[in-house]
Amino acid sequence: MKSILAFGVVALAITACGDNGSAAPAPVTEAVATSPSPTTVVVPAPTTTEPIPTTTLPPTTTTVATEDLIKQAVQDYVASYFACGQEPGSCDPAAFTADTGHSREIVSQLVTGMIANGMHFSPDLHGSYIKPIAVRVIDASEATVESCSFDAVAVLGPIGPDGEPTVVNDEERSSRYSHSLVLEDGIWRVAEQSMDSDLGEGDACASAT
Repeated sequence: MKSILAFGVVALAITACGDNGSAAPAPVTEAVATSPSPTTVVVPAPTTTEPIPTTTLPPTTTTVATEDLIKQAVQDYVASYFACGQEPGSCDPAAFTADTGHSREIVSQLVTGMIANGMHFSPDLHGSYIKPIAVRVIDASEATVESCSFDAVAVLGPIGPDGEPTVVNDEERSSRYSHSLVLEDGIWRVAEQSMDSDLGEGDACASAT
């Protein structure tokens, strides 16, 4: 990824409601006796100590695998990075980076530099994406991810003589990245990011394994 950043999260809230109905009580009828009734001895029903059989249904909750959550956290981080670069003046690095590690500090410095130099990402990301490949869970709160990133977003600068933003960097390159993540308040967040290798121009991540 180019050395600029971003953040943008959309949350959809879906609510469901149900209706409860109640049936009207059945009518009660009363019989009138016209003649004396014979004496009747009522024999009590036998008692039983056998328990009434019950059926316990399994819980309906679904647990998402930890590895999938970690991969998604890396993809969310990159989406936030790009969104932050598109609008650096509205970027809040604390919203998508871990409290520990250097990621938040580095992102903050990059945003400050972009604002000072009038730079931002182009609105069109031109298909940029990151593909998590390998996850290593260190313990219950730490993990690392190796990924392949295709970066085709253009970095734009101040308006030029032609009335259009100047192009600072419009290279389309692929790279291998490593991310260190920590679990904070139940959410996986990126604490560190480093580029392992430059794979050259174009999209080399589609077939990366």
